[in-house]
Amino acid sequence: MSGYLVDTNVFSETQKPAPNAAVVAWLRDHEAEVYTSAVVIGEIAWGIDRLANGKKRRELVQWLHTKVIPRMEGRILRFDTRVALSWGELQARLEASGRLLPWRDSVIAATALRHGLAVATRNERDYKYARLDLVNPFTQ
Repeated sequence: MSGYLVDTNVFSETQKPAPNAAVVAWLRDHEAEVYTSAVVIGEIAWGIDRLANGKKRRELVQWLHTKVIPRMEGRILRFDTRVALSWGELQARLEASGRLLPWRDSVIAATALRHGLAVATRNERDYKYARLDLVNPFTQ
């Protein structure tokens, strides 16, 4: 598999009042190569569910359920046994170097490594010790 595992901050950028034009263009130009992790979907849902009830929350729930999830159908990668094994290897390597990632980021990184994907993120610093390919759509 080749392509990009899109991190939460890239999807979330598209919902800002004035989204970064480079991110919007990057997502459009790479749509066929874009994957994500079930963890990213969970992070988006978590962010939405933390909002007070109101118009913005309803709009974001609708966006997640009618745009993101359907558009990513078949390209939302699960945390399965193979990813779990990759995660264990990654965590051991990072721990030995004294550079553990937050657990959600480490699962996203392990998912990308297992599937041979680059991580598309603004948070390059978070992933730099995971030894995976990174792309920053905010600067493309």
